[in-house]
Amino acid sequence: MGTYNIEFLAEVDSTNAYLRKKAAMHLLPAEYAVSASMQLRGKGQHGKVWDSQPYVNVTTSFIVKNPGKINELSWINSAAAMAIVQALAHYRLTKASIKWPNDVYVGDRKIGGILTENIVVNGQVATSVVGIGVNVNQLKFGNYAATSLAAVTGVETDITAFLHTLYDCFYAQIIRSKEELLHAVNQRLYKKEENVIFEHEGRTITCTVKCLLKNGNLAIMDGKQWLEIEHHKTKWIK
Repeated sequence: MGTYNIEFLAEVDSTNAYLRKKAAMHLLPAEYAVSASMQLRGKGQHGKVWDSQPYVNVTTSFIVKNPGKINELSWINSAAAMAIVQALAHYRLTKASIKWPNDVYVGDRKIGGILTENIVVNGQVATSVVGIGVNVNQLKFGNYAATSLAAVTGVETDITAFLHTLYDCFYAQIIRSKEELLHAVNQRLYKKEENVIFEHEGRTITCTVKCLLKNGNLAIMDGKQWLEIEHHKTKWIK
């Protein structure tokens, strides 16, 4: 059993918001996480809500100190995604894939998500706060195309034990080289070499997913034309 710098909260608006404030005001160790049993205003990408049943899933945020230049931080998302994949594999779920830009899927259902936010001091990124949500024991998702570790394996998992595994995986992934991380993600890339539909810069396109690029953009093939698309200009339709 390792040593875990994890602050447990019964309830919080957002683990990312809480940890951002704490990191800005206090000297925290290089490895530190906040985990909440219940998030009242959990956030996803583009202002979406991360909807998770309380007490049955993992909702947590990690810090990464001095991560690099703000335009070179896509590797953090890759590290977080691979941490989820590795943690799931520890519990015998080995078929997870990484959906660009910030989700982890099993089949065509979402099992985990990532939201990275940065603390900038004097024009430099001092700390990245990496929010990770993983569906562990939840079984009902309403109209959402989602799944969980328990839904796939049929086995309920201890939430704290899974969090400890995720913690170990996350801090192991962030010390890998950026080249290794990029290769690992591309080995697991969702819908790679398959046709998908995007809404891109106001038009709907059907294209082939090719690979994740070093800058975090996605390379696609639109007919015979290679394109590089940015996540804030693109919506994944199907």
